[in-house]
Amino acid sequence: MQIQIENKNKMFNLFGGKKNRFLGIDLGTSAVKIVELTLRGKKVHLENYGWADFDFFVKNNNNFQSYEERIKMYLKKLTEKMKVKPKTAYVSIPGFIGLISLIDFPNMSREEIDKAINFEAHKYVPASLKDVSVAWDIVDKKENLSTEGDESRIQVLLVVVPKKEVIRCENIVKYSGLGIKAMELETFSIARSLVGDDMGNFLIIDIGSRACNIILVEKGIVKVNRNIDSGGNEITSAIAESMNISPERAEMLKKQGKDFINSKESMIIFPALEIISSEATRVVSAYKDKIGNVKIDAVILSGGTAKLKGIDTYFSKALNIKTIIGDPWKKIEVDEKILPTVRTLGTSFSAAIGLALKGVEEYKNKKS
Repeated sequence: MQIQIENKNKMFNLFGGKKNRFLGIDLGTSAVKIVELTLRGKKVHLENYGWADFDFFVKNNNNFQSYEERIKMYLKKLTEKMKVKPKTAYVSIPGFIGLISLIDFPNMSREEIDKAINFEAHKYVPASLKDVSVAWDIVDKKENLSTEGDESRIQVLLVVVPKKEVIRCENIVKYSGLGIKAMELETFSIARSLVGDDMGNFLIIDIGSRACNIILVEKGIVKVNRNIDSGGNEITSAIAESMNISPERAEMLKKQGKDFINSKESMIIFPALEIISSEATRVVSAYKDKIGNVKIDAVILSGGTAKLKGIDTYFSKALNIKTIIGDPWKKIEVDEKILPTVRTLGTSFSAAIGLALKGVEEYKNKKS
C-alpha cells in the first residue's frame, strides 16, 4: 500500500470554516483519491489532497478477502493521515457500473415526467426497478428535438445505478467515519473538471486501470456515455509481454517518458487502444448522424494512462480530431511549492476534483 498526501491546512487556517470546504472522494479500482477544496472570494483553492494506490498485480493476498474490505481500510487510513476537515464527502461510483441515457419527451411538467420516467426506464434497464436507483433531470428544451411535427420537446437525462452498488459505497465511506453529501457516476465528475461550462463539443476518453469511459459533452452537458472493458492494465500487459518483463517493470517504464506507441523502433501492438479508438469513432459517427454534421472541438484524454507519452498523437491520428491531455487543475489555485507535484498527477485526479467542484457549485448556488 502506498499513501501520498499533501496537507496545506496550516497555510489556510485563516480562511473560511468547514462549511466552505468540499471533499471529493474517487473510489477507483486501483486507487483511492481525495481532494479537498475551499472557496475564497471567487477563486477555488486546493486545500488538501492525497491518494492510496493498491497493487492489483499481487495475487492471492491473504490480508484482504475482497475489494470492498481492501478499499475500506485504504480510505480510512488515508482520511486519517490527511486529517480532512469536512465530515461529509462527494463520492463517485465507477462509470461502468451505471447507465446513462437521453430520452425525448413531449413538453410536460416535472411531476408528469416523474410519473412517466419509471415506465420509460423499463426499456433501458434489464433488472427490476426495485433493484436500482433512478435519477433524472431535464437537460435541454428545444423546438427541433422532434421531426414528427410536434415542435415542443424536452430532453431528459436518465441515470440508473444498482442499489447494491450505492449501499456498497455508503458502507465503504461510513467505515472511514465520513458521511455522504452526494453520490454520482464518475462520468459527470470527470466532465465537470475537464469541460465545466465550456460551450464547445468535446469527446472525453478517460482511460482507467480497468475500464475506459468515452464521454461526449455538448455545451457542458453529457450527451453520450460508453464504457469499455479495456484500460491501462491491458496496455501494461502488452508492454510486459512484448518485452518479456514483469508487469511491475512495464508499469515503471510507462511512467519514464518513452513513446511505446508511435516510435518507429517499437514493435508493440496495443489492442486496447485499437478497441478504444474504434468505439470512439462509432460514438462520434452516431452522434453526427443524429444531430447533424456538428464539429467536435477536441478529444480530451483523462485518467492515469493519459500520461503515457505519445497517446495524444495516437488518438489525434486515429480519430482525425485535435487531441489534448486534460487539465482538471486549470481552474484551481495551487500553492507554487506543490505545483510540480500536482502537474505530475495530471488527469488521474479528474474525478476527485470534479466531485469537490460539485460542492463548490452547490455552495455558490445557495449563496446567490
